[in-house]
Amino acid sequence: MKVSTCILKMKTWTLLLISAGFAMTSCNVLDEEDVDCSVEYRVKFKYDNNMKFADAFANEVSSVVLYAFDENGKFVYQRNEEGDILAEDGYTMPVEVKPGDYNLVTWAKGKGDETFSIPVLTEGVSTIEDLNCKMDRIYSRAANGTAEVRSDLRPLFHGQLQKQSFSRAATEQIATVRLTKNTNNVRIVLQHLSGEAVDVNQFTFTIEDDNGLMNYNNNLMDDEELTYYAWRTDSGIADMDESGQRATTAVGVAIAELTVGRLVMENNPILSITNKEGEKVLSIPLIDYALLVKGYYNRDMTDQEYLDRQDEYTMTFFLDDNDRWASSSIIINSWKVVLDNVEL
Repeated sequence: MKVSTCILKMKTWTLLLISAGFAMTSCNVLDEEDVDCSVEYRVKFKYDNNMKFADAFANEVSSVVLYAFDENGKFVYQRNEEGDILAEDGYTMPVEVKPGDYNLVTWAKGKGDETFSIPVLTEGVSTIEDLNCKMDRIYSRAANGTAEVRSDLRPLFHGQLQKQSFSRAATEQIATVRLTKNTNNVRIVLQHLSGEAVDVNQFTFTIEDDNGLMNYNNNLMDDEELTYYAWRTDSGIADMDESGQRATTAVGVAIAELTVGRLVMENNPILSITNKEGEKVLSIPLIDYALLVKGYYNRDMTDQEYLDRQDEYTMTFFLDDNDRWASSSIIINSWKVVLDNVEL
């Protein structure tokens, strides 16, 4: 009995050692012939493509999906991570792929309700062309069934690293994927020249653009025109004093906030405000006006770089006694711009 028990224990320990050895050599990769457990591949995400030129990844991103495609564009690997781990100092994502060259694509999101849809890919079947991102929309009951966006969009980020080579030679490799933010907050402020209060309920605020479908490299794809509506409207009080001293005058203002998709130079989004009668109070090309103050920030930027870095636009319009835009000036992100020959 004692001899049999001893033999049984030896067999058990042998099986455990074999199992442990297999686990160490597999490294969670199915094809063991291409596995080198001494090599560790990781990806770092960086979001410094903003107006502060500082990495805000830990503060703004709450979920990340990394996709890897081989040299032929076939989908071979995906990893998702979300939550507090992304805010850890020095966070990097482990990537379990065979040595080789890959096209890495990332879609990342901030906090909020889901407002974008990304298709589920099939390993070895799907291609990089299948990886697009579509903004959710609703359709009005009107005869033409216009597509509308009426919610505060969840922050969306994109990143891509082409021809990333993971080598057998190094013991550790860290690739960096830089992110671009694709969502923008547009805040509209209406103020009477006379200082009288503005009733926000007398106006409708919209932005029209066809920028709701993006492909794997963040270029816009053909899409239907979207009408963005303000997801928040409010009335407020602004304390005004041009001398810069303690405020002495309170002015009633109307405030509307809209969130729109990526602004690109090839498109022409239109910001409009209409009154209760359906008459246009103003209608302007949003990008042209957004770029009016680019020079105040950095004249060396391209227009597209500025649009990608800047994700908040506050525009203050002044109304005359007839609730029409007095188009002699506008305040954009605290900069006052004097306008000439403006056409609505």
